[in-house]
Amino acid sequence: MEAMAASESVRYPSDCETCGAAAECDAGEGLVNGEVRWDIAKSCAACGMYVIACGRSDVPGDLRERLLSEHGPTRLRLCDPSSSAVVLMRVIRAELGLDLIQAKAMAQRVRAGSQTGTLTEMAFLAHRLRQAGVQATTERP
Repeated sequence: MEAMAASESVRYPSDCETCGAAAECDAGEGLVNGEVRWDIAKSCAACGMYVIACGRSDVPGDLRERLLSEHGPTRLRLCDPSSSAVVLMRVIRAELGLDLIQAKAMAQRVRAGSQTGTLTEMAFLAHRLRQAGVQATTERP
């Protein structure tokens, strides 16, 4: 991946699909040019197998859980708690594809300072909110 403003990575063992030996995975997600990107590189020293998977947005659930487990959650925080609820919900709905009820619940969590996720997820939302005129930042709880 190219240079990232907000990124986290993990390294973990896995099984090689080719020969069954122990393989090594290096994986991560990051904010690249304002988009969430992820990658997983898997290699096996025994047979030489090397596979890379990557994508945008929808980070695989197991990678997300590994990142949260190793690095802990990051909180999205509004710099001004009286920021427009309408803009907040509009950004959440547009960027996460949530319905109105889900977006309202998430907006309430953001306003309460209890919305957490991976560093990249929260940095992405903070970036989008700032673009919409709502000052937001990230912090470790």
